[in-house]
Amino acid sequence: MSNYMMFRTALILLSLLLLSGFRVADAGPRPSVVFLSPDDSRFWQMVSEFMAEVATDLDMDLEVRVDQDSHRFSYLRMAEQVLRREDRPDYLLFICRELVTTQMLTRANDLGVKVFTFNTDVPADTRVAVGLPRETLPNWIGHMAPDNVGAGRTLTALLEQRAERLDLGEPGQPLPMIALSGTLDSSAAKDRNRGLEAAVDDKSSEILQLVYADWSDRLAKEKSLVLLKRYPQVASIWSASDGMAMGAIEAAKMHGKQPGQDVVVGGVDWEPRALDAIRRGELATSLGRHFMGGGLALLLLHDFHHGYDFAKGVSSASLSYQLKPATEDNIHKVERILDPENWRQLDFRRFSRAHSLAEPELSLNADQLMDRFTSVLSEEKGGGQVVSNR
Repeated sequence: MSNYMMFRTALILLSLLLLSGFRVADAGPRPSVVFLSPDDSRFWQMVSEFMAEVATDLDMDLEVRVDQDSHRFSYLRMAEQVLRREDRPDYLLFICRELVTTQMLTRANDLGVKVFTFNTDVPADTRVAVGLPRETLPNWIGHMAPDNVGAGRTLTALLEQRAERLDLGEPGQPLPMIALSGTLDSSAAKDRNRGLEAAVDDKSSEILQLVYADWSDRLAKEKSLVLLKRYPQVASIWSASDGMAMGAIEAAKMHGKQPGQDVVVGGVDWEPRALDAIRRGELATSLGRHFMGGGLALLLLHDFHHGYDFAKGVSSASLSYQLKPATEDNIHKVERILDPENWRQLDFRRFSRAHSLAEPELSLNADQLMDRFTSVLSEEKGGGQVVSNR
């Protein structure tokens, strides 16, 4: 066969493969990723554990470094330590923290390390200085965060609905509420606060006082004790995290109240102990699924590394998804999503466009991809999962 005929045959075969729905990926070397965890709380442990399962299935080298000091400047120092290495990773994955994010991004960009930021919104000072991913820093390849404003608004509405069913408010009067937020330098806390404030604009609820409890159970308990004494008429307690919500529940009990009956409490994070509190009827709801955000980021980085750019064909490299409520009605499904055994049984290659096991018609929409994670993991065992062959 002539060289021309061999070339023509190969071209026809390639065309048939493409028309059949297959993609030929450029399988480069095994990608290395360092994730900078902001603290060692249970939520971030869940994030890291889920990421480890995804990285194993996708054949990625993942290193998790934890900021034991839990401060933005110690977080910056941790990033500098990684970037000073001779064996720098291919990708650096971290959350945005105010006053240090711009420096972390520019340093990594100058050194040729690609960065993906996630979980918290891009701070205003960073937007002013360098814009958004790929606008001025080519190595800042993407950003993804839950809609924390929407979460704050949804949490408020769910608490109002539960309080109304329990007849906790005065007829015709706004529902008296206290609120517990995270830290002053957290964009997630600020955005959830904004959602809360937007939700009470219609006068369905009245924020008696909002306090910052630094994401701490203990501090939330202490501050809630003071607030419940100051405002005995409180009908609901809005909390930007499950940990702080658990502290508020303890404080309510110490004031002789029955959480779930005399006062309704809600939080964010889908922490396992929060789900236990929902089962007991003490916690009305917890918004979550963002513990899977790090795993989804790894999936996007894996496919990017192999030639499938998540930003191709879309207007921005900044992605968003919605948080979903856990309630007494769906608690069994949420518990399956949180079960590490289900993570181990699922082969995450099915969600990768760069892999032959990929599901057909995979979307680049982060919300839809997160829906697929949620749907598959919530299935009963034996419900059609692609099982990992580890």
